[in-house]
Amino acid sequence: MSRTAINKPKIALAISTAIVSIALSGCATSAAPPAQASAAKAQVALEKGQFSKAVSHAESAVLADPRNAQSRALLGATYLEAGRFLAAATSFGDAMELGDSDPRTVLSYALAQIALGNSREAVNALDGARNDIDAADMGLALALAGDADEGVVVLSDALRNGQSSAKLRQNLAYAYALQGNWRAARIMVAEDVPAEMVSDRIGEWAQLAAPEYFQQRVASLLQVAPSHDSGQPAQLALANFPSHGQMLADAG
Repeated sequence: MSRTAINKPKIALAISTAIVSIALSGCATSAAPPAQASAAKAQVALEKGQFSKAVSHAESAVLADPRNAQSRALLGATYLEAGRFLAAATSFGDAMELGDSDPRTVLSYALAQIALGNSREAVNALDGARNDIDAADMGLALALAGDADEGVVVLSDALRNGQSSAKLRQNLAYAYALQGNWRAARIMVAEDVPAEMVSDRIGEWAQLAAPEYFQQRVASLLQVAPSHDSGQPAQLALANFPSHGQMLADAG
């Protein structure tokens, strides 16, 4: 898996940009070979943790086939791994505008928006994919977006309905923490975390609990380092590459 894998006690929202990009390993099948080659190189660089190189290759893939939704999603994945939340939100949004409805793309878009402090945009995207995104991810994402009460409801309902996993329980624990219900958070953490580590986990969450730490929470969750980001390069803007139908309409 990737850096947000759940094979150790640091369990929470097992969504990662690497998961998104791995799903795109066969992307751009109808694109020109340069786009496929660049996308493949971006994949390899992501898996090696070479995020600047991954971004460069993913940008090349988009330039080679600018209206390919999966290439745009892959670009968003590389930006997110590089801690460039503004560029990531734009690229995932472009992918969705081009028809990408993959729940991982929507979830990644929401996380990027949360990291930017755009909770309303994040919640709107999540609401539109409620039937597709796994409850364990949906609940914590809602909590991270500032609706901890609804996040707890989603996660608790999933638990009551038999969806029992360490990931779900620890996401519920984190949602409780974001709700301010520290007693419930501690009890739920102890379900999967060794007793001697429970206080450390609660302490980590307490340090990130302040409302203004929205970016730090997402960065910590994805284990990425936020970096200075002026956004997606202007030459990659989707508006620069209108569809055939748009060009005909403009010509008329």
